[in-house]
Amino acid sequence: MNIKKWIVGACFLVLIGCSNNSKKEYYENLQGGKDSKGRAQKSNLKGDRVELYSNYKKDDFPIAKPIAYLGYVNDMQLPKTPFKSYTESEFLSFYKNIKAKGYGDSSNYWRWHFILTKKELNNILNKNLVKLSSRRTKEVLTYSNGKWIAKSLPLNPIGELQELKVVQRGKSGLIIKLLIKGTRGKYLVVKEGNIRNVLGLSKSTTGTQVNIYGAKGGAEKYGERPISKNPSLLPSAFFSFEKNSTGGYKFYGGGYGHGSGIPQWAAMDLTKNKGYSYQKVLQRYYADTRIKNLNSIDEIGKSIRVGIMTSGFSSVDHTKIGLYSTGKISLKSKGGNISISPRTYVDFTNQKGYTTVVVDGKIKLKTKHYISLSSTQMIAVTNIKRNIKNSRYPFYRGNFEIRQSKNQGKLNLINEILIEDYLLQVVPSEMPKSFGLEALKVQAIAARTYAAKDILRKRYQSLGFHILDSTQSQVYNNLDENEVANQAVKSTKSLILVHENKPIDAKYYSTSSGFNSSAHNVW
Repeated sequence: MNIKKWIVGACFLVLIGCSNNSKKEYYENLQGGKDSKGRAQKSNLKGDRVELYSNYKKDDFPIAKPIAYLGYVNDMQLPKTPFKSYTESEFLSFYKNIKAKGYGDSSNYWRWHFILTKKELNNILNKNLVKLSSRRTKEVLTYSNGKWIAKSLPLNPIGELQELKVVQRGKSGLIIKLLIKGTRGKYLVVKEGNIRNVLGLSKSTTGTQVNIYGAKGGAEKYGERPISKNPSLLPSAFFSFEKNSTGGYKFYGGGYGHGSGIPQWAAMDLTKNKGYSYQKVLQRYYADTRIKNLNSIDEIGKSIRVGIMTSGFSSVDHTKIGLYSTGKISLKSKGGNISISPRTYVDFTNQKGYTTVVVDGKIKLKTKHYISLSSTQMIAVTNIKRNIKNSRYPFYRGNFEIRQSKNQGKLNLINEILIEDYLLQVVPSEMPKSFGLEALKVQAIAARTYAAKDILRKRYQSLGFHILDSTQSQVYNNLDENEVANQAVKSTKSLILVHENKPIDAKYYSTSSGFNSSAHNVW
């Protein structure tokens, strides 16, 4: 199976709140964090240090709370402790080392590298920095009149790149702050996701094809075939770089994903090759947690409501929705009820404020109210494409609800389904069956816990659902079901992880770089 189909990105969440650190701790964290012995480190910004921190209020530069169960984990085997002084030369050497061994090092993304010319890097930073600043204004700072401030950026804010510098890393090696200095300005980008974004390699920004090459653990050299071409997001923020003789940069990195929680390739390695049970893997990466029955948690029922996105997971707003079932479909709304014969295509559009229902080419209903649909068989959504191979369209269990979107002329599609049935189409989409039953049990419990947490979080409540079907939550019904994943779900039925008797934020990602990051260094 092509490895790229099984790479799982981070699940994007809202910003974690500020901590109640003392003022001294706050400035220590901003200035450079602490080393492995707990000693405060100095900032690498030298002369800019005073201006950077004394002119930025705490509430404008939030520090996330540490999460007890999402902490630092060393997944290295050889060398076990590669960092002595936490210098950039050590990190460069570490990520260059393709012979390094660790849990999950059979992933192509265990070690990766790519090269950018000076022109390509200038294109990337000048374009990406403007886009990023418009979305994350407080996390892209401009050095202006002796102060670091958040402000909108002009076109081509860098000009010609003069310096690219890591200002701060977490204990795991994750880059937290990146300095970008050019002929037209000086900028500081903070947070893992922003750093991966500002160095995104999409062809529209580079102007050329940029290949990322990977090396599996123990390899003598990087593979000849690229593992990725022009990704819009760097594989991870675990990387280092050096200038080459032509003024360009060579980037060396490790891992795929945000780097906090369970690395899926490590879960496979530990269960298949190291004799770990699924319980032991869960305890390794989710410290200070215990397994509990989901049904004992208040405010969580047996069902979950999933927002179904368009092809490519680009939006929840559909221009048109098409449904099909081999069984009879029952359609109900305040505007009227319809019984639709098996093997009949039904289309829905939003026209002039009315949801229009077309059956076999004929308009059967117009209503301003939401529509509920159920069937005696699974229902296919014919207007979207997924990576399903066993059928032309993705089929879904449960019932559907169609609502008018807040965006004029669009519709939202919601799948209401039993949580256990939902997992039958999440687990195989997030982890391949080749990883084995025990690793899939890890995935099943993590996915069930993640779903439970999202139900309680209510972040999509205004849209009428609990969770999305993409990596913004967790991937649902993108790949075919299989018997191993089904067994993993059924053998762990209703089991979730709790901390202080509440479902945890069960983060997981594809591939470790050798070290797991504490969550507060990521979000």
